[in-house]
Amino acid sequence: MEDLGESKKYKNVVFCAPPSGFDDYAGAVQNAITNLWLGPEGGGAFVFTSSGGIYGKGDDGETVTESSPTADPEANPRIGRLVKAEQVCRESGGCILRLAGLYNLDRGAHNYWLVQYKTNQKEVMGSEDAIINLLHYEDAASACLYALKAGAYTVAGRTFLISDGHPTTRKGICDSALKSKHYADYEMPTFTGNDGPGGKGKIYDGTWSDEQLQWKPTYASFDEYMSHH
Repeated sequence: MEDLGESKKYKNVVFCAPPSGFDDYAGAVQNAITNLWLGPEGGGAFVFTSSGGIYGKGDDGETVTESSPTADPEANPRIGRLVKAEQVCRESGGCILRLAGLYNLDRGAHNYWLVQYKTNQKEVMGSEDAIINLLHYEDAASACLYALKAGAYTVAGRTFLISDGHPTTRKGICDSALKSKHYADYEMPTFTGNDGPGGKGKIYDGTWSDEQLQWKPTYASFDEYMSHH
């Protein structure tokens, strides 16, 4: 990890790089906080984009909120990296945005599943009715801007859960994507039907986050987006 040294510092900073690019993810977040951000006393905000995947699998489709416990970081190294990075951010007065699954027209689970099935008849791993929470890339960016706009008094040390508020399923994602003219030549894939223990998924309830940030998504649901693109 490169030390940023005596870099210029800024009132507002957004850290949105994925864990895969770092050997020490929490250290990278700390480095950015220390060397790039003026801190809460500067009147701005440090926004760290985390993932709703930090909650782990859901046993029966239960609802999670900003305060719900995360999965065991010791049992899952990927989640462990997020937990540690969140902790560093929170302790330094930054804020965390836990984002739902991101998508646009040609990026996201829908594209991967439909393309893979069309090209080599590859089945989608898991049950067709497992729950998926989604968020358009543009709405993820706007949520970051709203967190910055809210300022340190509202967001410092807090965690927010960001989704479009319309959870769907694996099959629902494919059904919606097939409404788009972009996927007119594709067809519904088959599903393996087995997610194993705790594979139903979770429903994200970010009502509190939306109210605190005074934010709402431009694209109200994946289905609405695909129906018009």
